[in-house]
Amino acid sequence: MAPPIVYDILRLFLGASAGTPRGIDRVDLGYARRLFGSWRGDCLGLLPTPWGLRLYDRRRVLRGLDRLEALWHEQADSADDPVLAHVRHRLDGVDAPPEVRRGGGGSVLAAGSRQFSMLSATGLALGAPVARTAPPDSLYLNVGQLGWAAPWMVRWLHHRHDVRPVFMLHDVIPIEHPHLVSQLGNVTHRQMLDTAARHAAGLIVTTAAASRSVLAALHAHGRSPPPVVAVPLAVAPVFLQPEPADPGLAAHAYFVLCGAIEPRKNHLMLLDVWEELVRRLGERAPRLVVAGSPARGGRPILRRLKGCGALRRHIIVATGLSSPALRRLMAQARAVLMPSLAEGFGLPIVEALTLGTPVLASNLPAHLEVGGEFACYLDPGDVAGWVREIARLAEDGAHVEALRRRATHYRPMTADAYFARVERFLVGVG
Repeated sequence: MAPPIVYDILRLFLGASAGTPRGIDRVDLGYARRLFGSWRGDCLGLLPTPWGLRLYDRRRVLRGLDRLEALWHEQADSADDPVLAHVRHRLDGVDAPPEVRRGGGGSVLAAGSRQFSMLSATGLALGAPVARTAPPDSLYLNVGQLGWAAPWMVRWLHHRHDVRPVFMLHDVIPIEHPHLVSQLGNVTHRQMLDTAARHAAGLIVTTAAASRSVLAALHAHGRSPPPVVAVPLAVAPVFLQPEPADPGLAAHAYFVLCGAIEPRKNHLMLLDVWEELVRRLGERAPRLVVAGSPARGGRPILRRLKGCGALRRHIIVATGLSSPALRRLMAQARAVLMPSLAEGFGLPIVEALTLGTPVLASNLPAHLEVGGEFACYLDPGDVAGWVREIARLAEDGAHVEALRRRATHYRPMTADAYFARVERFLVGVG
């Protein structure tokens, strides 16, 4: 029998303020869609409000998810995406700014408008106090990694010992590699780990590599770990849709780097790579499309990019691509690059290989686990190696086609297979 679920929707509610989702947002949305759409037990959304932590019913949450997907343009035609149109102009040599954002961008006014749109779709409601009204023997499920770093967000669990919390811990990178994150990020992650150690009846992770790191961190914390299940993330349905040929994009030798613009993603190393490619190849050097939004620590990366004319001509920052537009851009690229210094998974690797696009990634344990024999790997500090492999991919069409043929044998985790394993784990915990 499926236990009732209290699902934390804080990240999804706040996600409306952004024009497009990050990887963790898409994971959270996929969980919410699945559980609120088909979980056999009751499913309620938990949200902090001015009048406390409140529960909202299934229908109200589903209306919010519909509006969120519309705000994120998740069902839009990629041909209508203005950021993709900007990338096309830059690839074609049309004079355009080095960076463009979707209409409204990240302004406070635009974010407020999107948040108001969410409230209009769901309707204002007081909800029900969680501590008093959560169904008996519920599971509290938090996938978005927001909220449980704040002690007051989980204080209600002290009053409901029948509720079993299950958390998704994507990684413990801020604890293992504090130099790659802010001090606040490190403190926040330590608080999350402490909350998991104190309360968790189960943990969901994405790779065996992430599981080892999480368990080691819990042992170092002096806590016995709860049951842990490691299930590789499913590829979002949008990347399973057939992508028609796009001769306009395919005519250009370009690469895609997908992810937040922050030190951990190793953008600065790729800027070194592209400076060398431009020095060697001049205007024949390939283009790099940086698909992502600036995050904490991203300003030095953008300053260097904007301060170098050669880099500005060959690197395109695409902030706010819809998922359909990202799919089209990835599908026609020579390769997707993933040079990260630390990762717990590597969702762009899965998305690219699903599309049949070659992947060149750093040789991290999580990347090796996710990409297997279908991706190519290099040390994240080997600038000369990255220059050599990217130049070959840019100029050797036969090599690219051989990698594309190899990628056709890649089989991603599907949503059905993923949730079959997760749901068995949740029922077992419940």
